[in-house]
Amino acid sequence: MKKPYWLPYWWRLLFREDGSSGWEVIGPEPVDQVPNDALKNASLEAWAHALLEEALDELEDLRGDLLLECYEERFPAEGTPPVYSRRIRLPGYTLTSPRR
Repeated sequence: MKKPYWLPYWWRLLFREDGSSGWEVIGPEPVDQVPNDALKNASLEAWAHALLEEALDELEDLRGDLLLECYEERFPAEGTPPVYSRRIRLPGYTLTSPRR
């Protein structure tokens, strides 16, 4: 059996609402596999960037921080550093910001 030339990666998305001290897992599963098709023609970083851009639009009403972590294992042990991590700000709406 021919092995893929890319590595499988697993990801989770965490949200921390403004004023909260803890992170909450959001997304389809606590940890989900990066789609194999996404990695055939793009890097993990490119896939992650696209996912976070989409999340900015879908979660536009939330105010806080969004953290994407990617791992080489489906169930990383406590303290395992992610192979890729990126945190973005979800600005949410203010009374003066117009809704799209």
